[in-house]
Amino acid sequence: MLRTASLILVSAFTALPAVADEVHRNTFAGTLIGTWAQSADLCAKNDKSNFSIAASTYTGPDGSCAVETIVEMATPKGTNYSVRGRCTATPQDQPRFVSTLMRPDGADAMSIGTSFEDLKPYQRCPAK
Repeated sequence: MLRTASLILVSAFTALPAVADEVHRNTFAGTLIGTWAQSADLCAKNDKSNFSIAASTYTGPDGSCAVETIVEMATPKGTNYSVRGRCTATPQDQPRFVSTLMRPDGADAMSIGTSFEDLKPYQRCPAK
């Protein structure tokens, strides 16, 4: 009985470091804030594929979104961000939940998509 209890305790404590690799937030990290486009030409246009990220909101292909939660996950290649937003395409729409993945690829580069297979390269647009 004592041996089983010890094994359970050891198992519980060895599982803790995996949880520590995830951080839950409700605002974006400052390094992600700004406007992001798939090319420099699209920065000057109001292209629907662009992302405009503020502290707790963002706009993108799914419309205007309020951040519900952001999960930061440490990986060997850096931090991945899984963003769950409450989005509307127009003010009259009912909000719907959308999940978006964001992976910084450098100071002014990021990959964004709905899944790891769907990630597309984006670059930071100059501030206006």
